[in-house]
Amino acid sequence: MNYRVYAFLILFISFIFASFIFLKAYLNHQKIIKYKEIVKEHGNQRLSSPSIYAVPQRNVIGRLVIPKIGLDCLIKETSVNDYNTVYHYPESAGLGENGECALLGHRTLFSGPFKRIGELSPGDEVIVYDYTRSRKYIYVVVSNGEDIRWDYKNNPIRFEHGGEPRLLLITCYPPGRKDAAWITHCILIKSY
Repeated sequence: MNYRVYAFLILFISFIFASFIFLKAYLNHQKIIKYKEIVKEHGNQRLSSPSIYAVPQRNVIGRLVIPKIGLDCLIKETSVNDYNTVYHYPESAGLGENGECALLGHRTLFSGPFKRIGELSPGDEVIVYDYTRSRKYIYVVVSNGEDIRWDYKNNPIRFEHGGEPRLLLITCYPPGRKDAAWITHCILIKSY
């Protein structure tokens, strides 16, 4: 008789414990559904000020957005290999400054931010948010795929520091290989 009581208690405690686990899983699932609805409701809204985009991450100097190809990534000066990040060449002009500002991004590795860069055409918009100056720069593409540097390993790309503000988007060519440097040229049309 004693064994039946113990068996019943063990089954009862197991049932209570399993019920608690299922209840917790159900409540977490409800939270996920609620958060998905919030993201769906507010996810596509544009924010009014570039300063709102400021992120506390270390070494992030800005954000690059190219609407035509669905690109929205961070700009850093530390590494091109961080996820969803492009690299600002420190030897080039600063974001929005006179001269050539160069951003390097992968096409196939580390989230491949420039995987669709070949789809850009002259006139397409490129937006840069500068977190250090709380500024927004709007560039337009003037050429894409016309400047391919096959000798970039022996003859490094040199950046001009004078003249109008320009943006160079640099990636590997062909995709997935490092035989050449593909350069997309953009000019600044507006800043605020």
